[in-house]
Amino acid sequence: MKLEEYKDIVKLNELANHWIEQYEENDLGSHSPQLKRQYKEMKLLQAKTERFMDQYAGDGEVSGSETEQFHAIKALAEPSPAFAGCFGSTPLGQDQPVGPETVALAQKIKKLTTSWFGQFADTSSDQDSISLIASLHDRAKALLAAPKSQDEDTINMVFYGSKNKRCRRMKRNVEFVRDEYEGLVTIEEHEVEDKEQTMHKLGLENLPTVIFKRGKETIFTHEGLLSISALQQKVNVLLEGGNLSDSSSVQSIQDMKAVNQKELYNMGEYLLFYFTATWCGICRKTTPVIERYAREYNKVKFEHLEVDGSHKLHLSFGVTEVPAVVFVHDGKVIGKHTGYITPSSMKQLMEQFAVANKRKLGTHHSGEASVISDQEVNPSDRRIKDKHQEQQ
Repeated sequence: MKLEEYKDIVKLNELANHWIEQYEENDLGSHSPQLKRQYKEMKLLQAKTERFMDQYAGDGEVSGSETEQFHAIKALAEPSPAFAGCFGSTPLGQDQPVGPETVALAQKIKKLTTSWFGQFADTSSDQDSISLIASLHDRAKALLAAPKSQDEDTINMVFYGSKNKRCRRMKRNVEFVRDEYEGLVTIEEHEVEDKEQTMHKLGLENLPTVIFKRGKETIFTHEGLLSISALQQKVNVLLEGGNLSDSSSVQSIQDMKAVNQKELYNMGEYLLFYFTATWCGICRKTTPVIERYAREYNKVKFEHLEVDGSHKLHLSFGVTEVPAVVFVHDGKVIGKHTGYITPSSMKQLMEQFAVANKRKLGTHHSGEASVISDQEVNPSDRRIKDKHQEQQ
């Protein structure tokens, strides 16, 4: 992203913040449904611009006025021979390999200059400061793209993922960080097809997984999703010579290879698991009922799980037909409903589960359900029909 583009994002963020502030202070939503819709759009714009600002400038570690930030950046860059050309001295050769310390400095200066330009370029009357910031930014980008002198210090991210949504998102985050750190960070990508065999061989429990290495040496492993900012923080620690311990951010049962009571306890006290399949007609009728009441009870953690061959979590709960709702309290299954459920019946079960704290809800079957067979693991060969359709 160019500095001018980043400046535009900062301006959009300021305008969105001002609009939202005026809306909330004057309670404008009570006067116009259209303003309510616009408020949602502005909140979305606010969130998107803030995410861009965080991704491209990050935590600049420098605060204060325009002048204070400018002098802090200058003090950081001026002593380095790599940035000498920005101050009129003889620059480091363009084709000369760059060491890890220079790369780390270039990365920091790139972020700081991006942040300064976004905040002050439009309002500053000091053209010399603007020119120097732009020059430092361009030099930092050139250094990051230059050949590196010590391959053994390069940070490598080895990514393992499947085709599911969570893995695709993590892959994008990893690739973004690699591009932001340019030649300093490399990435190896592996799409896992034989999940059980590959994960057993690597000693992994969940996908996506990223193994962080310095050169060929494995430093630590992370299982589960990581935001771009969290990835940046971890890479920064490694660039500064530090190490990290293995970590995990598995927060959803969909991340889990298997389910045990300890994991259920960690997820919450009241859990509601809803199993569906794309080939199940009754599921499409049942889903709106389940989702409506799942949203109404805030203390219940709701998980919608699609049986698509990527996991066998339904077997952990004894689910052989869909749609199925499983109620879990304190790590124990206390009730299950299979098939279509009426809104009144679902409301009654949720009242007993989340309000009356009933410890035994029992097992119910409506007679309208689709059997899960081995065909579910082969999406191209799903010929399963709903029972009620076969009976017609």
